[in-house]
Amino acid sequence: MNDFGIIGVAPTINVALQTGPRQLELTKLPRPRIDRAGGAIVRIEACGMCGSDIEQYSGHHSYAAFPYVPGHEPVGVIDEISAESALKWGVKVGDRVAIEPVLSCGHCEHCKTGHKLLCEDTSVLGLTSTSVEPGILGAYAEYMYLPKDTIVHRIAPHVAPSTAVLFNPLGAGIRWGVTETDLAIGETIVILGCGQRGIAATIAAKAAGAGKIIVTDVERAHNKLETALAIGADHIVVADRQDVIAEVGRLTGGRMADVVLDVTAATQPLADAIDLVRRGGRIVIGGVKGADKSIPLFMDRLTLRSVTLKGVFSVDTRAYRQALNMIEAGNARASAFSTQAFPLAATEEAIHRLAGWDGKTPAIHVMIDPWA
Repeated sequence: MNDFGIIGVAPTINVALQTGPRQLELTKLPRPRIDRAGGAIVRIEACGMCGSDIEQYSGHHSYAAFPYVPGHEPVGVIDEISAESALKWGVKVGDRVAIEPVLSCGHCEHCKTGHKLLCEDTSVLGLTSTSVEPGILGAYAEYMYLPKDTIVHRIAPHVAPSTAVLFNPLGAGIRWGVTETDLAIGETIVILGCGQRGIAATIAAKAAGAGKIIVTDVERAHNKLETALAIGADHIVVADRQDVIAEVGRLTGGRMADVVLDVTAATQPLADAIDLVRRGGRIVIGGVKGADKSIPLFMDRLTLRSVTLKGVFSVDTRAYRQALNMIEAGNARASAFSTQAFPLAATEEAIHRLAGWDGKTPAIHVMIDPWA
């Protein structure tokens, strides 16, 4: 018997295991057990994908030691749970839950003051090596282990997994586009990037009462720009065909934007953001650029115009809960994401589909269904 109370040989389950850059294979690993480890085992019903999954797969960002099971946006049903976690989380076997991926230490100054996303000793589900017992800490799998410090949210039974899985991008749209920008009723927001986070921010900004919503992306993402218009954007700007700064100036009568949200992986939109925002306005960066990328930062443009520049990381519990409330109430505009589901064996295909590497129009939202 080991430290986790496992006796003999555990049954195996199917997982998509990343063993190196662009190396993802369908294999079998022992099914995790809770025993003395506490926590829970979840039967995964759906796991969303975002740009981070593309960067993980390509090796552009080295988040974790290989090998590991990716997947950090899971929805599933509690299959086993320790008495301690059942009491702490307020859930039981058979409950459908959305799972927060970031685990904080719980003891540092940031954690103690309610700012767990600032914790310097975090771990992330879907970004943890299989060498960390009990091994499967990612959701590209039939089952995954949830440590006892995981935060879960019970989901109303009437919500389908394919809709519930939008809690992560929608939570990002709420936090990045509304909460962290302090977006006020009637203000103008420019959203740079029209992927799933840009779509989610459009939905959130509309719900928050934004006066004018302007969304940008490149011609290749025309389907996403058309979706943004359909769900409430007032204007779109095709960044590789139009002068973004001039267009926003025209659309705002020269006033420019109260808020600029950058959810791209490129650097030019951030450089543009400084000229897109009005005096006293706010810029929030939600898109990760990569450690090797930079832009010239004209400090006087920020200082003399009293512009606030802020970076945001991940999604907090409040925004996840707000997203789930919208989903459960039917106000999440779920059809706008045009979610495409792939079986576990086609995880690489799903990544290529989301990235647009297959030569087709890039998908807005992709999910893995391990049981498809």
